[in-house]
Amino acid sequence: MSLVDVKSVISDEKVQLVLFLLVVLVHLYNEIGPCQSLLHPLCDGFASFLSSLTTIVRDYQSGKYYKPWKPANPIVIVSAKQQIAELSEAPNLSQRAVYADMFGFKHTMNKLQHNTSDHKVVRTRLYGRLLQVNGPGHLNALYPHLVARLDSSLSRELAEARVLQDGVSLPVAQTVRRLASRLMSLMFFGESLSSNEAFSKALLRYPQDMVKCMGAFQITPAFMSPVVHALLTKRGEAMNLIQGRLFECMGPGRSTWDEPDQTKYLTIMHNMTELTESSDYWNPELLSQSLLGIWFAAAHQPWMNLHFIMIELCTRPQWQEALRQEIQQHSPLDYKTLEGLPLLDSFIKETVRLKPLDTLAIRRKALGPHSFAHGSLSVPSGATVCVSAYDLMHDTKTYAEPNSFDPTRFLPKDGKSQRKFTEVSETFPVWGYGSLACPGRLHASLAMKMVMATLISRYDMRLEDPNARTRWSWETFTMPYETTRIVFKER
Repeated sequence: MSLVDVKSVISDEKVQLVLFLLVVLVHLYNEIGPCQSLLHPLCDGFASFLSSLTTIVRDYQSGKYYKPWKPANPIVIVSAKQQIAELSEAPNLSQRAVYADMFGFKHTMNKLQHNTSDHKVVRTRLYGRLLQVNGPGHLNALYPHLVARLDSSLSRELAEARVLQDGVSLPVAQTVRRLASRLMSLMFFGESLSSNEAFSKALLRYPQDMVKCMGAFQITPAFMSPVVHALLTKRGEAMNLIQGRLFECMGPGRSTWDEPDQTKYLTIMHNMTELTESSDYWNPELLSQSLLGIWFAAAHQPWMNLHFIMIELCTRPQWQEALRQEIQQHSPLDYKTLEGLPLLDSFIKETVRLKPLDTLAIRRKALGPHSFAHGSLSVPSGATVCVSAYDLMHDTKTYAEPNSFDPTRFLPKDGKSQRKFTEVSETFPVWGYGSLACPGRLHASLAMKMVMATLISRYDMRLEDPNARTRWSWETFTMPYETTRIVFKER
């Protein structure tokens, strides 16, 4: 871990305050003598926390996979196709609940109720119609606006770049995070709202707050979660700002939303409101809360995948040229042409297959005891059930030489159609499976491909430091280093 990475953590005032309070508590524990027996259980908990914190810092520094705490509930892995299908659809195995526990939705999503399967079908149908059925048409019409947004956003990034002799240098994680966020925010909220500086910053910050809380909640006692959340997020500042604006635009201020009609009718926010007008279930508060959750999922994964795809491109310049030729042959690009580029799609899918962001997938929490069909497996209440995405995507029965990087792996062969990046399959479970597969995958794919196509067309790219660390692990998640930089040389 670089010195800059350390400073970015230690210089955070909220982190300093938490550490200071912990030091004070430990000092008091050592000084109060006779009262130690009364406070022993509490202080033991803090001692355990400090031990875990030390392990985290040491392991983060070495880039090591680690899990310094014991899981609260058992994790059960399934792998057969029949089990995966049942895992996805069983009503008492909840997708919502498992991620609510992981990210602390009680605090990070304004007390979202999650240990229930009520109205699951209503939500699933809305998201499917909103994003998968209507999504392609809206994205096609919105594409010219997205191109303009990407051009202006990239110009802003380059204006802040470090100038070198052979190009300019940018921190890849921060750059692709902002580019992806600005594209996705236009798809979600339109030009006017997503261009608001305070709202735009909140959209960028909220997913980061969620990830910070995910890590902090794992190593702090449960009773401290409200305090930890308040410290790390400034009392949910970004969350409250976003949801407040969404509530206004989807409720009392809907008729005065100042978005031009040409983009308003293409946004997720407008269409989500339109599709639920006659519903007894949906109301502005629930709509704004649900859209906040969709935003987190949409804003978090595309940029992280983009980060690692850009790293692969930098280490394989021959594929930059191959992709550039494909893009140039089909220029000028529109939505359908970009989504149809076979090598670009295959390169993305192979990168994600080889090194997925999460080695587990299709997580579900058992809301009650569950026995899989034919008595093959029994799951206790509260357990997490999932599949090993890594094992499924490195299975030699499905993938020849699965540990090798082959960007042509998913190209059409033997007259068969291409297995696209956005396709849902038990052999490529990064999008989930069944009716609860990620409904926003078409939007995520478009944002990633737009950024890639633009950068590949205009620049030769390399790592500023070829020996720089590019990834580290937190539990089963692969995380990018914030300090890794890419040099862009204009063609």
